Amino acid sequence: MKKQWLIFILCGLIFSIGTVQAADHSAVLSDLQVKYPGYYANGVLLVDDSEQQMYWYRDAELMRTYAISTAAKGLGSRSGSNKTPSGAHRISTKIGSTAKRGAVFDKLQNTGRIAKIYTAPAPGVTALVLTRVLRLDGLEPGKNKGGNVDTFNRAIYFHGTNKEGNLGKRASHGCIRMNNDEIIKLFPQVPVDTLVYIQP
Repeated sequence: MKKQWLIFILCGLIFSIGTVQAADHSAVLSDLQVKYPGYYANGVLLVDDSEQQMYWYRDAELMRTYAISTAAKGLGSRSGSNKTPSGAHRISTKIGSTAKRGAVFDKLQNTGRIAKIYTAPAPGVTALVLTRVLRLDGLEPGKNKGGNVDTFNRAIYFHGTNKEGNLGKRASHGCIRMNNDEIIKLFPQVPVDTLVYIQP
């Protein structure tokens, strides 16, 4: 009997620790709903730079978590910085709905080439934009909208990557890299004007 109680207590403790450590985005989501109700209604892609994870929410319900890569140089909005812009954005454009897995995009155009995808770290391999593109547009003037901090003009987007082995680590030149199979599945489920929030 004592052994059963001990197991029960240990399981409860493990569950409690896991609950405390789990990401809680409720306050952020509530704030976004108030500030951007129209975009919020389409769902939220919440990018956590410190965790190198993205959380997809619909009506505050977590749908899926993704390992991603933001900029190797960290967060920043200035043009030419090679950093990932923080704050609120929207998906402005969806590109590549019929592209093959691994299709290479250059200046947002499908080149017709298919890239090799590396599932382990591949130092020295040139990073490519693959498969699907979700282009972002900033929503915060002076932070990621307008002037030399404009996310859209900087051509920042979610895209598939040939360097899947680096996902979960900062590695990009400003964009948000994703697993190719995962962005293929996500692409039709997030409409234009889906809200995107990038936090430290």
